[in-house]
Amino acid sequence: MSDRQVVDVLVVGAGPTGLMLANQLVRRGASVHLVEQNAGPSVQTKALGVQARTLEIYAQLGLAERAVALGRRAVGATMWAGGRRAARVPLGDIGRDLSPFPFLLILGQDDNERLLGEALAAAGGRVAWNTQLLALQQAPEHVRATLRQPDGSTREVQARWLAGCDGARSSVRAACGIDFVGAPYEHVFFVADTRARGPMVPGELNVSLWAGGFHLFFPMRGEHHWRVVGILPPALRGRADVGFAEVAPTVGRELMAADGADAHGQELRFDACHWFSTYRIHHRRAERFRAGRCFLLGDAAHIHSPVGAQGMNTGLVDAHNLAWKLALVAAGRAGEALLDTFAAEREPVADRLLATTDRAFSLVVSDSWWVGQFRTRVMPRLLALAMKRESARRLAFRTISQIGIRHPRSPLSVTLPEAPRGGPRAGDRFPWLRLAFLPTAAPGPSASEVPVSSSAHAAASAGAEDVFRRFDDLRFHLLVIGQAVPPDIARGCADLLELHAARESRENTAELARVGIRAPAFYLLRPDGYVTLAGGRLEAAVVRRHLEQRLALRWTPAR
Repeated sequence: MSDRQVVDVLVVGAGPTGLMLANQLVRRGASVHLVEQNAGPSVQTKALGVQARTLEIYAQLGLAERAVALGRRAVGATMWAGGRRAARVPLGDIGRDLSPFPFLLILGQDDNERLLGEALAAAGGRVAWNTQLLALQQAPEHVRATLRQPDGSTREVQARWLAGCDGARSSVRAACGIDFVGAPYEHVFFVADTRARGPMVPGELNVSLWAGGFHLFFPMRGEHHWRVVGILPPALRGRADVGFAEVAPTVGRELMAADGADAHGQELRFDACHWFSTYRIHHRRAERFRAGRCFLLGDAAHIHSPVGAQGMNTGLVDAHNLAWKLALVAAGRAGEALLDTFAAEREPVADRLLATTDRAFSLVVSDSWWVGQFRTRVMPRLLALAMKRESARRLAFRTISQIGIRHPRSPLSVTLPEAPRGGPRAGDRFPWLRLAFLPTAAPGPSASEVPVSSSAHAAASAGAEDVFRRFDDLRFHLLVIGQAVPPDIARGCADLLELHAARESRENTAELARVGIRAPAFYLLRPDGYVTLAGGRLEAAVVRRHLEQRLALRWTPAR
């Protein structure tokens, strides 16, 4: 077996999901082989929206600032109905105080892949292009995969686990015999990368609603650069040779008012089209996300309508969820039972996403006359009116940004009875806060308790830290509020568990109250920032038992 490559994880597919998974595994010390049957990175892309939760993950990779600099913030959405401006929905910092990235970022999938690919290369990883999975065989301790290499020869890779990140036509899913349940929508979509001038509001998402569907104008980098997405006219749907020249007149006709009243004399004109493609949308979900030692992520596990810009982001969060679990098991620091929680947590997310996007998509594409009237005459005004309310804006942001995704029924989620009511619960993403912390002693047999002194009023605000910067995603974090930290709580796992004691101060009390936390309290956070254990009075034995039994954590490597 000397000529067979042996790795911890074989990742099939080097799109955003596969690149994210490979990045997260490599930075955690796992050995990874990433293969992609295409010759190189994507240069044509349909995914455009990058949500706040994705940017929070990018920040841990050191990519968030570059992504924001490359993209365009969606400051608002101007809605056109019947060719006239019907309403404007302010977006801007819609998620203020909820995330360090309180906005939707418009950044193409190709740019996301480039950022993730560069990060992987900097970490010592690489993509094996022109490499196709031909077959796989599962054994009790490994997966044996047969790959076709660029020169046409074949070779075997033996991996402890295999991750299928290879899209809607997943060869991994097919090889595992997993059904892809669902169906295609009847509509055909188009996407065009254009230079255009017209009545579109610069720098904003422009949504054109009309009786037969919609067109979306996404502002991209560069002057007059617009990505246009819409439904192909019925007369063109059966043709294989449709070009943008045949579609453009219908786009202009639906956006412009008949009398030009709202266009200020501007007619929609396309100066160039750099790329055009048509595609069908499906709504499907893999029957299961795991088969033995093989996992399905991203489009290989679930595909749905583009409503809400959820697809690419969902795949990236799939990868973030699986990576820390897989890395711990690969390093011998956790039992394999931890891997069962990937499907337990992400399958319900996919189910909810499919249900909500399907309902929303049906509304915006329905051919019903009554639905068309609602879509063009009522919906824009209702949406604009609702978004004037703070509660509606916050709910919309939590939902679309994916920061509101919860895992309350996960085997990893335990909320103790004395946990503060109204505060974060187990299974929640821990909220974004700025807190001042006490210095903590190095954990171990000789460490003393870290007291929370009532005299520590000294300008907590001046020393406040962004908790998302303080809590890295490579370890567990125990946040202790209003009580002492037991000295032995991290004994034997100091490399996996970091302790944080919040100062007692008026500023901290006010900041914690903003998210419903009151002292005494403690929160044990997973590496991905989700609360796994929430409680009141802290007992070291409870925390250690939770880590050992719920997370199958091992204090010393068993590999």
